[in-house]
Amino acid sequence: MQSILLITSIIYGLLFEVPYEEIDYSYLNNQINISIENFENEYDEYHDHYKTHYFNGEHIDDIAKKIEKYFNSTLNGKGYFVAEYSIKVGLDPYLAAAVMLQETGCYWNCSGLLKKCNNVAGNKGKPSCNGGSYRRFKTLDDGIKFAINKLNSYYKKGKKTPKQINPYYAESKTWHTNVEKYMKKIKKG
Repeated sequence: MQSILLITSIIYGLLFEVPYEEIDYSYLNNQINISIENFENEYDEYHDHYKTHYFNGEHIDDIAKKIEKYFNSTLNGKGYFVAEYSIKVGLDPYLAAAVMLQETGCYWNCSGLLKKCNNVAGNKGKPSCNGGSYRRFKTLDDGIKFAINKLNSYYKKGKKTPKQINPYYAESKTWHTNVEKYMKKIKKG
């Protein structure tokens, strides 16, 4: 409404040749500033919403549904969490989900490492899982976040494909081909 008043005032002044002294420019300047501020606020809200709810133009709900289709056993119900946290940190959620499927076998039935130690990505370290070299996590969400953060550390360094990540992540030289197959399956839904 304020924008309409502003435009009307300007047009009126131009059409009827109102003398310069009679135009209240402080009012017009104030209205312009209000319009700009409103636009900036609306843009910021839209941008924040878009940044946290979309990845490559795809809505988080759609991504989560696709991931959830392939998460079985212990990972069932974690599709939205994986999509949301991946998008939050700036990682491709399809990559995160595909690595988890490759490392846990949760496409069919999850591995003992996941079931006993909440380790979704074959991460090694301490605290140890049952005295082995693989890491234990207190909760499944902790294991998921750790895996996503680890993958994101490669992603931030420009290693954005499974093939680029493979030498840093897995001993198998063909690990990336399985991850890529999972990514394609998930994306198709």
